Amino acid sequence: MAQSLCYIYKYRVAKKKKKKEAIVKKLSTKAKVEKVMPKHVALDFSFWKHNWIRAALLFILCGVFYYQGIDFGYVLDDVIVIKDNQFTTKGADGVWDILTNESMTGYFGEQKNLVQGSRYRPLSLVTFALEVEAFGLSPRVGHINNIIFYGFTCIVIFWMLYLLLIQRDKNRNTFLGLAFITALVYTIHPVHTEAVANIKGRDEIMAMLFSGLTVISVLHFVNSKKYGQLLLAALMFFLGLLSKENTITFLAIIPAALYFFTSSKLGEYLKVMGVLLATTIGYLILRFNVAGVPDFSMEITDIMNNPFYGMTGGQKLATISYTLLKYIGLSIVPIHLSHDYYPYAIPILNWGDYRAILGLLAHIGLAVLVFWKWRSKSIISFSLLFYLAALSIVSNIVINVGTFMNERFIFISTVGSCLLLVYLLRDKLSNWKNPIGKYIAYSILGIMVIGYSLKTFTRIPVWETALTLNQSAVKVSTNSARANSFMSTALYNEARSESNREKKKQMLIEGQQYANKAASLIPNYKNAHLMRAGMASELHKMDQDLPKLLAVFKDVGSNRPDIPFIIEYIQYLRGGRMSDDEIINFYYDLGYNELLLKKGNNKWAMHYLSKAYEITKNNATLNKAIGDTYKMMGDTANANKFYQAAGVQ
Repeated sequence: MAQSLCYIYKYRVAKKKKKKEAIVKKLSTKAKVEKVMPKHVALDFSFWKHNWIRAALLFILCGVFYYQGIDFGYVLDDVIVIKDNQFTTKGADGVWDILTNESMTGYFGEQKNLVQGSRYRPLSLVTFALEVEAFGLSPRVGHINNIIFYGFTCIVIFWMLYLLLIQRDKNRNTFLGLAFITALVYTIHPVHTEAVANIKGRDEIMAMLFSGLTVISVLHFVNSKKYGQLLLAALMFFLGLLSKENTITFLAIIPAALYFFTSSKLGEYLKVMGVLLATTIGYLILRFNVAGVPDFSMEITDIMNNPFYGMTGGQKLATISYTLLKYIGLSIVPIHLSHDYYPYAIPILNWGDYRAILGLLAHIGLAVLVFWKWRSKSIISFSLLFYLAALSIVSNIVINVGTFMNERFIFISTVGSCLLLVYLLRDKLSNWKNPIGKYIAYSILGIMVIGYSLKTFTRIPVWETALTLNQSAVKVSTNSARANSFMSTALYNEARSESNREKKKQMLIEGQQYANKAASLIPNYKNAHLMRAGMASELHKMDQDLPKLLAVFKDVGSNRPDIPFIIEYIQYLRGGRMSDDEIINFYYDLGYNELLLKKGNNKWAMHYLSKAYEITKNNATLNKAIGDTYKMMGDTANANKFYQAAGVQ
């Protein structure tokens, strides 16, 4: 009995001791957090006083790297948003049209709704219009201003991180400060070349610029309690939303920043988020009035604007999982870069593919890390949350963005990934088994900075022309129909201005190969078949090989009969270069044998047979073919009429 009581007493003592140790540990953790973030103490937010040299260095680095691109021309969507945009090219007179129309209207002449949710990003277009007003159509001015905007954006990221980490980093006012090294890595990150070297990418730059200024204004408000800073935050946030929709992800990032790096109370959260939500609602009202309420149920059937068209739900999610995995790779080791991730640079995957499973497991792991480190307010947790939140809107999970992925889509997300990398190296690895850890950490950082710098410096020249850009893309995105087709287009344009006959012929043959590959990847891809026809016509002008030309035209016409160039070029050949009998035989073969009998395409079969009928009305074989076509269309009266002309009962 006495022994039992003794055991009970020892158990209760041990239980109380364990409970006491848990309480002490909890209080100790709370004390550490409060030591890092003291309550109700206005901090010294004088960023510029201590860091103007480092800020200037970041700006100068942007100029040093991107200066080589200021004489590049317009490429890709620069034509849509600047060169051939009827609003932008009007200069200041086009600003109101830009603000009151969906963003693609200036190019297409009307709202097309080519992708889910339409597009309303007027602010970057306004800057283009003002450039045209002041300097005319000048890609040089556009490139210079992109560098300037990027320089300011990198400074703002440095400033934002400095204020967030002001209580966590004793080296904050040195070149070893966490905020500065992170901003440095961000500035030289190769994946940003698309947003900076391509003038159109200014919408990405401006979205990050104004989002960063929003965070800075919010932190100033929390620190000073001055409502002018809160109003400034609302203005910056609104400008960010007008730049690009990605800004809306800061509705998640900003409260997380307040939780992780300040001791803000509930009232301050409510004030900040209330103002930002009101700003978002105002923006959405404006957007819906201008571009209409998005119809997310509308299915986009053009595969170049909806790469998931025709996929099962499982295939879509598996493919998205793989693209998210690729984003992680591009954020850390940006080696194989491309501006083109259209079908099928990214393969269609099923959940049986290890790449899809690995992508899913990786992101489950990242989400677990966010919540595991949440209560301790770890920088690791915040960095991952920043990365994932910014990526969410372009992940194709929330909304179909019109392509599998793009490097410019992680322009904002890489703030989080750069912060995570630098923190793990500078703060974690460097404190491992000193001094070995420190040497290893700073060696890796040095290698990373040098590697990123070299990759960025060598990547920028790729953006000089459409030809250089697509030459680079087809090496990485080998199975992209769009990259192959655009490479064909670039070679076609170069060949037409080439005076050396042999070089010209070689360009056309090479371009034809790229066009053929694009057509093999997507059999009904119109631009690929248009380039096939164009290349064949230019080669025909050189070798006069009519059977080879007509073979290409027949194959192009059977896949894309809606390409008018076929008839236009045949008309050009009529007379001395091609006899009427040859033309009739071609139209008959394409219309009757290919389109009607093989494809069952009554409409376009009649289109080509009618072109032959315009040349001769007395060909019995042709009349019978037209009669058969009418019969398949259900028009018995016309069928009998042509059968009678053909002598068929």
